[in-house]
Parts: sequence; C-alpha cells; structure tokens
Amino acid sequence: TVTDMAKTVNYIEENLDDLRGKYICVANVHTTVMASRDEEYRKVQNGAALALPDGKPLSVTSRHRGFRGARRVAGPDLMPEIFALSLKTGWSHYFYGSSEETLRLLREKLTEKYPGIRIAGMYSPPYRKFTEEEDRADVERIREADPDFIWVGLGAPKQEYWMAAHEGLFSGVMLGVGAGFDFHAGTAKRAPRWVQEMSLEWLYRLIRDPKRLFKRYATTNAYYITKTLAESGRVKKQVRKEHPRIAMIGHKRIPSREGGVEIVVEELSVRFAEKGCFVDAYNRSGYHVAGKEYDDVRYKDYKDVHIITVPTFRNGKLNAIVYSVLATIRALFRGYDVFHYHAEGPCIMLWLPRLFGKKIVATIHGLDWQRAKWGGFATRMLKHGEKNAARYADEVIVLSKSMQKYFLETYGRKTVYIPNGISRPEKAEAREMIEKWGIQAYNYILFLARIVPEKGLHYLIEAYEKLDTDLKLVIAGGGSNAADYMAKIKKHAEENEKIIMTYFVQGRKLEELLSNAAFFVLPSDVEGMAISLLEAMSYGNCCIVSDIPENTEVVEDHAVTFRKGDPEDLREKLEYLITHPEEAAKYRENAAEFILSKHNWDRVAEETLRVYRSVMEGKPYEA
Repeated sequence: TVTDMAKTVNYIEENLDDLRGKYICVANVHTTVMASRDEEYRKVQNGAALALPDGKPLSVTSRHRGFRGARRVAGPDLMPEIFALSLKTGWSHYFYGSSEETLRLLREKLTEKYPGIRIAGMYSPPYRKFTEEEDRADVERIREADPDFIWVGLGAPKQEYWMAAHEGLFSGVMLGVGAGFDFHAGTAKRAPRWVQEMSLEWLYRLIRDPKRLFKRYATTNAYYITKTLAESGRVKKQVRKEHPRIAMIGHKRIPSREGGVEIVVEELSVRFAEKGCFVDAYNRSGYHVAGKEYDDVRYKDYKDVHIITVPTFRNGKLNAIVYSVLATIRALFRGYDVFHYHAEGPCIMLWLPRLFGKKIVATIHGLDWQRAKWGGFATRMLKHGEKNAARYADEVIVLSKSMQKYFLETYGRKTVYIPNGISRPEKAEAREMIEKWGIQAYNYILFLARIVPEKGLHYLIEAYEKLDTDLKLVIAGGGSNAADYMAKIKKHAEENEKIIMTYFVQGRKLEELLSNAAFFVLPSDVEGMAISLLEAMSYGNCCIVSDIPENTEVVEDHAVTFRKGDPEDLREKLEYLITHPEEAAKYRENAAEFILSKHNWDRVAEETLRVYRSVMEGKPYEA
C-alpha cells in the first residue's frame, strides 16, 4: 500500500487503538540500504506496523515503479501533523532520546506553538549501551506516564532496534523520528523546502556535517543508485504489466456529472490511479451543461489522474469528432500501453493508433447514432465510429447484453460485457432542496437525466399532467445539443406550477433529491446503461422505467416497467403505485441491496484492468 501525509495521518487517527504497543519506522536511503544488507535489521524494519518513506528518493523511486500515489512522509513533518490533531483528540506524548538541553527547548517550543498539548514525559537516555536495570527503569517510567505516542529520537539503526525490542510493552504507539527532536527544538537547521523537493536534503546535511556523513553517503547513496538502476529494466517491464499507462479518450471532462460516460471515466480512472496505474484523461474544453461558470474550470491533476485539456469547437455536433482527432494525435507519442476510447463518436479516430501498433480498448456506452438530436452527417459519423470500434479495437466493451447481441449480429464481433458499477450512498436529509425549490421530502416524482428527446421526458410530462395527484414533478438535468426540445420542456414547466426544473445538479442537492423522492422515473427510448437508474435504486427508490432491454436488464423484477413510448401506460403505472403505497414500499425495500450486490465499481475496474492486460499480452480476453 502506498501512502502520502494525509493518508498516513488519517490511518493513524482511525487505527490508533490497533497500533498501540506497536512501532512505526520512517525509512530513508540510508536505512533502506542497511536493511538490504543486514538481515536482522531488515526483520526489524519489516516488523513495523507502518514503514513510511521519510526520504524523498524513496517516494520518487516508488512512483517510477508504478506507485503513482506515493509521496514523502518525513518523520519531522509527521510530528506537527499529529501534534495539531492532538489538540482536538487529547492525545498525550512522550519524548525519548536526544539531549536534556534539546528536550528542554523542545518542550518550550511545543507548548508555545501548541497551547494545551499534553506532554506526558521526556527522557534523555545515556549515549552508550543501556544496562538491563536502566532499560527496566526506562520502561517503567514510560508505562507510568501512559502516553498515546512515544516519539523515539535515538538515530538509526539504534531507535529501530529499541522499538522492536520494546514492542508490546507500552499502551502507546512508538515512532522513530531521528533528528526530528532537534529540528523542532531549533537546535538543528533543516534543509529548505526547495532542496527537499529536489531530493538533495542529503547533500545539504553532508555540507553541514561532512565528517560524520561523508563515509555513510559515499557508500549507501552510491549503492542505492547502482541497485535501483540495475533493477530498472526488469522492474519497468513488470510495472508496465501490473500498472499500465492508460489514455482515456471520449468523455467531455472529469470530474463531471454531465453524462454517464463522464461518470464511468472518472470512477475507473481514479481506481486505476489508486492501483498505481498512470492514467491520462483527455478532457474537452468548452461548453458545460451546468452553465458558463463551469466552462473554464480546468484541472491539471485530479486524485492522481493527470488531466490533459484538448481545445475543440463549440459546435456540439462537431465537438466530439474534432476532439477525437486532436486528442488521438496528442496521445500517439506519449508511450501509452492502452488507448481506451469511450462512446462511438470518438472511435472515429481509433484506426490511427492501431496503424502505429498501439493496443486499443473501446467502450460503447450506447448506440449513439439512434439518438434523435443528431442530424444526418453526425449520425453517419457516429455509425462510422461504431464500425471502427468493431473493426480495429483489440477489445470492445459493452454495457448490456442487448448491445453484445447487436455487435455479434451486425459485425460478427464478440464483445466483453462489463456493466457499470455503483457505490453505496449515504442518504441525505431534505434541507437545501427545501430552501432552494420548496420541495418537500417524498412529495415529488423525480426525473434525473440529460434533457434530450431520447430520454423520453415528454412521455413523463404527458402522463403526469393527466394524473390526479398532489405530487410535484421534479426535472433535474442539463441540456445537450437539443435547444428546441429544452424550450418545449421549459414551456410546460412555466405553465404548470407543480413542475419544477432544477436544471443541472450535483453534490448535496443531488443527494437530497435522490434520498427523498416518492418515485424515480426513467422513460427513455435509447440507453446504454443509465447511471442515474443505478443511483436511484442504490438510494432505495421505487423506480418506473421504460421496457427497453437496457433498462429491464438492470432492474429485473425490482422496479416497475411500462411500454416504451406509451404515456398512457406510464400514467396507469404511476397512478397504481400512488394509490397503492404498500406496493411501492415493497420495491423501495429491496431496491438498494439488489442493485449494490449486482453492480460494483471496484469489480468493474478490476475486470477492465484484466481486459487491458490481456490486450497488452496479445491474448483474447476470457471472462
């Protein structure tokens, strides 16, 4: 497991009870080389509850070996993080090591900087080997103080041996922090931050103390560099197999909830990065369905995923094609192991990396050419992208069994079925939705999707307007290249005060809408696999969906279906559920557990990685 400062502090805070009596090592190049040469010291290091990368070169090497999230966690930097947190938690601290003068100054500095910090004790042991009596006295002294944290500043390797020898004797956790006492007491000066970031802290310390450190660094640093370079070829090959470099092409942008493709790319990319993969996500610039204020929000990195923004035309019908051309050309020479295209439009350029011998995976999220918003030219381009995926991709991933059947019958192409995932949500009490729109809990029917013709919102409005109900109709979603259709929907909302348009929503407001709906309706004509439907079921909603295969595959018998394109059948189903609340309750009771057991993002990510690895090895994927 790789870590950084935030993860380390969170782990210690959440698992302190399990860490009590154990010890934590902070490793640098010197201690790492010692451990590689000395079996006994290696056992001590490996026996620690945590081994943290104190030295900058260790975190850099870890990242080069595929652990992209690895960051330096220096002992002297960890100390103030824990001290600050202690003011909230009440943790107490014992300091064992260094000189009496350093400990005196350290106490002064800590009480001044952290008023109220609980210092349970301090002790400067002799600079020679301890006698058994002295050691027993030290143990008894620490046990009587009963600290939560025992900071050990004896220097390596003495402090690691001391902690290992006293494992299980104390009720607090031991941390070996070397010169940390001196840095925080002000008796030693630490290298400037820019020197640390350049992995040159060792040089700074060597210049300040050449007599003591020259021999150490001349041997250990040279050995570390030589050993690392000697292993680099073998390690690089293994790293690329386990942690491939991936180009994500086809989404609008991440992080974003503009559509299902964006959610899929974000969920997968973040999980791949957590596993140590190098992921570049090619975002599009330009129009955001949430409004102009989001148009120029650009990320360079998002949760260890590198973001590359590609300029495109604002013309929505050419946007995906132009983006695909520019993103593909830019990605060609960046050394990716896998090009992963998403959606049919961007697949129009899939032939180019294939021409250069690149490995390609395409995920078809839906038959986009069927969507009503596209004109003749755009439809032909989408169809061409679909054909390219079938012809040139090493593997094609589809989200539904019906789409799998379509590709086999149309192109004779076998595909990999990997449906979308979902994570268990936390329900949100109605608060912001009441303040902003006056929507009360369980007093509304929810539609959550892009406002485009193929989502079938007009069927729902027609059915709703014929219902005799006090329930409101809440329409949540942004437009997408369908201005005339959006105008018609707005007109209905203006003429009916019970129809509320929230437009694009995310964050707390979205959680509240999903948590407190009376019913969720998805009346679509065309789908891939609707993320909004998975989310609605995960919140335990009673769902009513059109009976297209892409919807019925998801819900099975855990939601109500109506005939596609039939507003009257939808009205009848809604009316029955409204007048028979006990039937609606049955669907709510089982929806969440059913969908969460069936769809899981972690499984989706793992299976997609297996597809990547089979493609990289030139083997057909076997589920």
